Amino acid sequence: MRARRLSAVALGATLALAMTACGSDDTPVTAGAGAAQAPATTPTTAALATTTTAAPKATVATATTGLGTVFVDASGKTLYTFDRDTSPTSSCTGNCAATWPPLVLASGATTAVAGTGVGSLTVVARPDDATKMQVVWNGKPLYFYAADTAPGDTKGDGVGGVWHAAKPA
Repeated sequence: MRARRLSAVALGATLALAMTACGSDDTPVTAGAGAAQAPATTPTTAALATTTTAAPKATVATATTGLGTVFVDASGKTLYTFDRDTSPTSSCTGNCAATWPPLVLASGATTAVAGTGVGSLTVVARPDDATKMQVVWNGKPLYFYAADTAPGDTKGDGVGGVWHAAKPA
C-alpha cells in the first residue's frame, strides 16, 4: 500500500512538473535529482528581431512657398540655380559664393540624398575648394541666398535676372 502511495505521489509530482514546463514563458523546467525530468518545450515560432534604422534626412527636399513648389535643404531653406552655370561645375566663386553660398555635403559625406519629387542628385568638387562637394540637380549646382534668413524665404528668386529658385522640372 505504501508503495502505491509513493508511486501516486511521484506520478503527481511528475505531472505537476510537466504542466509547469508547458507554461507561457517557454523556460524549460528541470526536475530535482532522482525525479523524472519533464521534456522542455520548444517554441513553434521564433520572434523576429525588428531593426529600425533612421532614414537619412534628405539633402534636397521640396516645400511649398509663394512661388509654388521649390527645392529646399534639410532645414527648409530655399535653394537656387544660377543661369551662368553651363556645366555641373560652379561658376560662382569668391564674392559671388559669399552672397550665394553653395549647398555642399557635410565633411566626409559622399552622396546627396534626394527627397520625394526631387529626382537624382549628383555632387561635384567646388572649383575654389576641391575638398567641398557641391550638390548638383539636373546639371545645375545648387546655392542658398545669404539674404534668405528663414525657412521658406525666396528673396533670391529673379535677382539679376540670372538667379532662380530651384523647382522640380
